Amino acid sequence: MAEDESLERKVRKLEVQHAETRWLTLRLDDDVKELREDLREVKATQQVHTTVLNEHTALLNEHSAKLQEHDARFDSVDSQLRSLTQMVGQVLDRLPEK
Repeated sequence: MAEDESLERKVRKLEVQHAETRWLTLRLDDDVKELREDLREVKATQQVHTTVLNEHTALLNEHSAKLQEHDARFDSVDSQLRSLTQMVGQVLDRLPEK
């Protein structure tokens, strides 16, 4: 009889462990589903941010090109203004003093 009781206790213990294992497995499955959902959201957000970053990079490149263009124009105007200033100075030097 003691042997039967010991065997029954072992079987009950195994049943309890099995139930706990199933519960933990279900909980783990829920956690994995939640993590996958979070990962999908992160990937979607990352995709949006990458798109925005690419758009901003394109705008920055356009603005950089325009800035270089304006710098070149400024340098040209500055050079012409210096040349004109020198010519005016030379003309003034050649004028007779009164």
